[in-house]
Formats: sequence, structure tokens, C-alpha cells
Amino acid sequence: MAIPLFINKKKGTLRMYITLVITVILAVSLILSGIFFYKKTANILIENQKQQVMKELSQVNQNITGQVNNLDYVNALFVSNTIIREAIEPSVDDSRNKLDIEKQMSFLLINTYMWEQNYINGVCIFQSPSEYYLATSGPGTVNIKANQDILQSISTSDPNLNIKMEDSTPSVLYFVRNIFSSYTGEYVATIIINVNKNTLIDFYNAGIGREWFIYLYNDEINLITDSQSLPCADEISGKLDFLNNETYLEEIDAGGQSYLTAAEKLPNLDMTSVVAAPRNQVLEKLNDTLRTYMLVLAVIVTLVLCISIIISRAVTRPIDNMIYQLNKIAEGKKDRLPPLEMYSEFNNLADAFNHMLDKLDTYYKDNLEKQLLLKNAEIKALQSQMDPHFMFNTLNTIAWKAQMTNNPEIYQMVISLGELLKANVVSKDFTCVKLEDELRYVKFYTYLQKMRFEEKISVEIQADSSLLHYKVPCFCIQPLVENSIVHGLEPKKGKGKLVVNVIKHKDCMEILVADNGIGFETIPDICDIRPSSDESHTHIGLRNLDRRLYLLFGEMAHLKITSTLNVCTTISFKLPLIVD
Repeated sequence: MAIPLFINKKKGTLRMYITLVITVILAVSLILSGIFFYKKTANILIENQKQQVMKELSQVNQNITGQVNNLDYVNALFVSNTIIREAIEPSVDDSRNKLDIEKQMSFLLINTYMWEQNYINGVCIFQSPSEYYLATSGPGTVNIKANQDILQSISTSDPNLNIKMEDSTPSVLYFVRNIFSSYTGEYVATIIINVNKNTLIDFYNAGIGREWFIYLYNDEINLITDSQSLPCADEISGKLDFLNNETYLEEIDAGGQSYLTAAEKLPNLDMTSVVAAPRNQVLEKLNDTLRTYMLVLAVIVTLVLCISIIISRAVTRPIDNMIYQLNKIAEGKKDRLPPLEMYSEFNNLADAFNHMLDKLDTYYKDNLEKQLLLKNAEIKALQSQMDPHFMFNTLNTIAWKAQMTNNPEIYQMVISLGELLKANVVSKDFTCVKLEDELRYVKFYTYLQKMRFEEKISVEIQADSSLLHYKVPCFCIQPLVENSIVHGLEPKKGKGKLVVNVIKHKDCMEILVADNGIGFETIPDICDIRPSSDESHTHIGLRNLDRRLYLLFGEMAHLKITSTLNVCTTISFKLPLIVD
């Protein structure tokens, strides 16, 4: 005979389970707390970094505005100078030569703050591409050709400050503003300030963190503090095309990594300023902390594993001892468990087990005696058993005799009794019968009762003909009829009436049994009815029927009783419409 595979599987021990559960619970708790701590801290750090980026953007925009204002101050300083103004105003008769004017320009330039910071390479004032005045910080620092190209790109009617770059001089930014006559308001000259781009970048770069970059751009200018980050900056600027005048703060993926990016468009300068910080830079220290945490976690889990093994051994040792003692009892070498002193719970368990052994011994002796009594009862039952077919044949013989002797009442009574006995036998094999069969059993029963009480009881049965083919539980109406006759009509003085009515509803049928008997003084709770020593005077049949209906069809089939003392009592229940 093949042995099932699962029988050979080795089951885990309680000690192993305790060790595993303690270790897993602690490890999972520490891991989850570590994940929560990491995510929470990472979110806080990122939010702080975003705030820092926004502050840096604000500072950059302030610096840009300040520098532009300083450069505009240089413009105003030059334009407001009498010597320079007279030289460029066409209506003024000026006898000064070009050298005097350029000396005056150099004097004014040297005394500016931006000259000391090495921001300005030089200043050019063009009255025409070939007619200009020049002040420089040194020989070769100003490319006249590049300035002339810049001049050609500026409309003489534009009153705004323009910032330009020239491909031939990538290290120079050109701040350009047209000068208009104070007499006529017409264009008279253009002043171009040559600014050292590298000095400007160094100024911005000094205030930002490692791997950060600041990016200023428009259609003509790309100014970045870290030239190696230019591809990322171009990619970021491409994703900021939608930017209007609002401040933008978001994470943007560029160059294979994510940047915390703050940007704002400067409408007066037609430029966009961007400050970007690598997101992974924020989490570097946190990742170092996490690695340390994982190392500590491994050490803690190892210690907990050792401790859980010790604890599990302490818990399972008395269980092993008890198993050993139980095996001795199973082998018949002992009849009781000895006291287990290690833990009080195990000692109580041993006492309970010994008490159970005493009970089992008593139960075994009692059961043996009951089996002997049952055997004798079965023998007597077999001896007294009567074949139901013999009983039906006997009743048929009596009915035939009554018919032969012209006694129709006895004939009908015997036939009715036989049909009821036959239905009782059939009900053991079938749960449900057709409603018309159930009503037929009721008619047989009421006929016998009418023969008993003669004219004292009248019976009326009403049923919707469309319901007769539906199924109902076997003997579900007869117990109610019996209860009405025995408990309602039999004690009543005078004539009584019993009505059985079957009504069809939309999705169910309702069966009502009503009588004008003595009724109930207090309507009983059917579920609380209990058998008594004299069952003929109890309503135990109602409780059994109610329980049977509930088990078959649920709440809708519960019996409902309404009663008015000495007037009318009705018992009803509902059944679903069931067909074959």
C-alpha cells in the first residue's frame, strides 16, 4: 500500500517557530522603521533643499538686478557728464578733441565700483559705426569690431537696456543702451559697456554649493557657472518653455539625473534665471547613515536570534518533558502525569490531564454498560419490529370488511388512517411534497377529527388553484391544524370552526391556519418552547415545525402567531415558490 507523501514530511518544532517568529517580527519592525525613517528624512531634506534653492534663486535675481542697476548707473554717469554730453549732442558746438573726451570717460570709469571689481573691460560710445569714443581697462581688452557688430544688431529706436553676446568674443557680455538728445528726443549715440563674463561667473559661483549651477539665458545668451553642466542646462531650459513670469520649483530629469530646479523669468531683461541642485547630493549623507543602520540592524538581528533560541529552549523544555511522559502513558508504563514544577501553567495542565484520564476511565465503563443495554434494546426492537406493509394490508382488509358489511363511515376512517400512516412513512424519504398532496393529508386528518367530535368542529380549506403544483415541506400544515384542534377548539364550549387558507403573493405563498377557539392568554415565543413530561399539552410541535422551516428557508419561514382571547387565533408562515 502506497504511503501518502505528506506523511513523510517533517514538521517544524515549536522551538523553531518561536525562534523564527521573534527574529522575523523584530527584523521586519526594524526594517519598516528604517524605511519610514529614510523616507521621512529624505522628504524633509529634499524640502529643505528646495527652500535653499529658492533662496539662492532669489539672491541671484537680486544680484542680477543690482548689477544691471550699477551698469545703468555707469550709463547715466557717462551721459550726464557735460563734456561727453556736449560731444554727442549734434546741436552743440564743441571744440574739444576726441582724446579729451576719452580721457574724461576713463576718469569716470576708473572711479566706479565695478571698475575696482574688474567687471568692466571698457566702454564705447558710438555716434556711428565709424565714429566712436573708447575708454578701456588696458590695451587689447575691447574688440572694436565686435562692438560694431553689436551696434548693427540694435535698433536706434529701442530705449531699453539690451544684453548681447558675440561669437567672436565669448568671454564678454555687452550691455547696450541708446542715448537720445535732451533737446530733440532723437537718437544721438549708443553706449556699449563691455563686461568681463568670467568675472561675473566667478561672482555667482562663489555663493553656490558643490555640483550646483546657475544658468542665465535667453534667445541670444547662455551664461552658466559650470561649463560642464551646459548640456543639462540646455535640456532643463527646453523643459521651461512654458515659463511666464511666475516662479517655478520642481524636480527635472536632465543628463541622466534629477535636479531640484528653481527658475524665474526676468521680464525687464527678457532673461530667465535658473538655479539647479542635484537631488542625489541631498541624499548622499543619508545613504551613508542608512548603510551604517543596516550594519547595526544585522548585528541586532544576530543577537536577537541567539536570545530567541535561549527563550525558545526555556519555553519548550517542559513541553518536551510532558511529551515524554505522555508517551510513557501511551505505552502503558504509567497511568498518570507527574507534577511539572517548572511553570505553574504546565502543572495545571498536568492536573487537568490527569482529571481527564479519570473522566475517560469513568466514561469508558459507563459507555460499555450503555453498549450492553443498547444491544439488548436492539434485540428487543428486532423482536417487536413489524413490517409497515403488513400494517397497510391489515388496514385494507379492515376497510374491505367494513365495505362488505355496508359501514361506509368505518371504511372511510380506516382509509383516512391508512393514508396518513402511508404519508408518514413516505415523509421519511422525501423532504417536500406538492401542496395538493399536503392538503389531502390535512383533509384525511380533519375527517378523522370530525368523526371524533361529530358536529362540534367544522373545517374549511381554501387554496389558490395555481399554487397546487408548488412544493411545500411534508407535514407543514397538519401540525398547525392539530395544534388548533387540540389546544384551541377541543377546550372550547360550543361549536368551533377551523379555516386553512393558502394565499399567493408576488414571490411566495402564505399559509394561514385560523380557529375561533379559546386562544392564547399570552402569545408564546416559539423558540423558547421546551418539552415537558406531558407533551400532549405543550406546543412542542410548533417549535419543531418552526425550526424545520427556518433551516429549510430562513427568516421568511418563521411561524407568526396572532391571537385574541376566545375570539380568533391565527398561525401563519411564508414559503418560496418551489417547483420540480
